[in-house]
Amino acid sequence: MLAQSTLIALILVVSLFGLAKLNLVSRLNMDALTIDAAAINEEKRLLKSFLAEMRNGEKFILIGDKSFYEEYLKNRDDFSDALARVINHANSEREREITAEIFVLHDLYKREIEESVSGQAGSEQTKLRMTDGITERANELIRLREQAISTKTALARDHAASAAEVMLWLTLFGIAGALLLAYLHARGISRPLKKLAQEMRHVGRGDFTRAVDLNGPREVVELAGAFKMMAEELERLDRLKADFTAHVSHELRTPLTAIREGTALLLEGIPGPLTNSQREILDVVRNHSQRLYHSITSILDLSKMQAEMMDYDFTMCDLRDVIGNCINSVELIARKREISLITAIDGKTPMLMADERRIQQVLDNLVSNALKFSPEGGEIHISVFPRGTEPSQASGVEVRISDRGPGIPEGELQNIFKHFYQSTNNRVKGQHGTGLGLAIARHIVEAHKGRIWACSQTGRGATFCFTLPITQGATGLSSEPGQNLPRRVFQYA
Repeated sequence: MLAQSTLIALILVVSLFGLAKLNLVSRLNMDALTIDAAAINEEKRLLKSFLAEMRNGEKFILIGDKSFYEEYLKNRDDFSDALARVINHANSEREREITAEIFVLHDLYKREIEESVSGQAGSEQTKLRMTDGITERANELIRLREQAISTKTALARDHAASAAEVMLWLTLFGIAGALLLAYLHARGISRPLKKLAQEMRHVGRGDFTRAVDLNGPREVVELAGAFKMMAEELERLDRLKADFTAHVSHELRTPLTAIREGTALLLEGIPGPLTNSQREILDVVRNHSQRLYHSITSILDLSKMQAEMMDYDFTMCDLRDVIGNCINSVELIARKREISLITAIDGKTPMLMADERRIQQVLDNLVSNALKFSPEGGEIHISVFPRGTEPSQASGVEVRISDRGPGIPEGELQNIFKHFYQSTNNRVKGQHGTGLGLAIARHIVEAHKGRIWACSQTGRGATFCFTLPITQGATGLSSEPGQNLPRRVFQYA
């Protein structure tokens, strides 16, 4: 309202100023065309009538023809009428003085003519002085009116020029002001909306603790308030879901442990010998219980990580050993599917201060995913290299796990690290999982102040990368005694 009112007031001021200047210029032009031009016409008529009156009077005196006398009288009446009109148009003191002088001189001239008509000898010099005086004063009246027209025309031109200049500046300032007000108005709306959109993206990523305090139009503030209420309600529901999941997982863990231990005792034949059919059934029960146990453990770990209650044991660790343990754990699966595990580890990779068991968990999850989606006879590349220009001055270590599987659709790259999210490739290939492995990996890497991400091209495989920083106190280089191999290949054919 303030911006619109200011613009309206500015337009009104410019319009009123333009109308005032236009009215002044119009009045000056009108005066010059109506009053001054009419006065000049009457003054010229006055001079013309007097010259005709003078000629006919002199002709009558010389010739004595009555027709000249009649013309003389007619011209005298025209002069008197024109003089009366000139007196009416006189609007300055000088013009009134001149018309009064013309009136007196014309009376004296008439008297001289009448004396000459009656036979009395008039003075030619007196008549000449009278005629010259009337002619000079009539011409002076014309000059005064012409000067008045010229002055008014120049004044109108000056007013028009100044009005045009002022209107130009007012218009420019008005446009600048309008643009500024429009920018401030748009910014006052766009900034809180942009901030609100940013907070929405955080909520969409599962961060419900964002505070939304906006200053802006009333409607935008009300929208922010409604969004804040929604975020608080989502946070409450998410907390209830996490508590419920953790509680249920914890309650299931105890009976599941009993089932696993009981199954192990039966398979060992402690209660007695088993038939082959019984052993097959117990193998199925053991596999499914083991799978369920890992799922429950992942859920409980994730609940602790979300509540920031997970304990980490940071010690000096060598990524070469961690990767070796990871490869040993999946060796049988890779050999069975004829998948080659190819490693490329820089021999000057720095030592890390990290929780070795949790980093092992991250690598196990990523390599297991790569094995799950790699075709038989394919390859999985595991590479480690320092981040920085010099290994001794590296800021961190980057690990990459690449496969030659179907890849990840572009629209899913932002979602694969969310809780319980499963790629469409899982459903296509009939793969089973909880959708927690990558979420747990993300929490562990971020707890180490690192970053994890994925890049992929559909049909050409996927690459998962994570970085771990070199923290204070982590010194030395990771290298095997007597070796500095950039590449180690484990192939199972």
